Amino acid sequence: MLNIVAIGLSVLALLSSTYFAFQQVSSMKRANYLPAYLALLDDFRSAKFHQHHRYVIDRLGADHDPDLGISGLPTEAQEAVYDVAFFLHNFVVLMRLGIIDDRYLRTLNNRVVRTWEAIGPFVRRERELVPVPHLLQILEDYAAVAALVPPDSGPSLLRPEGRGTTAGP
Repeated sequence: MLNIVAIGLSVLALLSSTYFAFQQVSSMKRANYLPAYLALLDDFRSAKFHQHHRYVIDRLGADHDPDLGISGLPTEAQEAVYDVAFFLHNFVVLMRLGIIDDRYLRTLNNRVVRTWEAIGPFVRRERELVPVPHLLQILEDYAAVAALVPPDSGPSLLRPEGRGTTAGP
């Protein structure tokens, strides 16, 4: 009987050690990407980023013809589009790689959807003009999913856990 208890404890110790080893590897992987994540947050805190975002949402379509694509836009407009689009694109990539939890990105869903609505026609035309068929495809795909998710659904960093009606993207 004592041998069975000893074997049981040994198996339990092996299982718990394996579990904690996998948790440690996962934490180390995320820690390696922390500088990139923090750099994105620095960009988000800049006044320039928010000016670019406001321009893309409010003025881009009114000031320019989408038939120009992105490459046909004036330099300032191109900079605004690329700054905002690739910022959001990079967040989606980090989520898809499992580096950040989808709750972080869900707080940006409204920005993603509104940004894609503003730049989508320009990006689609750019794909025709320049042979880059998958330009910002990840952002486009996420925006389509985010548009279907009600703002108050699923867990978010803006709400305590458990408040929400459905799981999000």
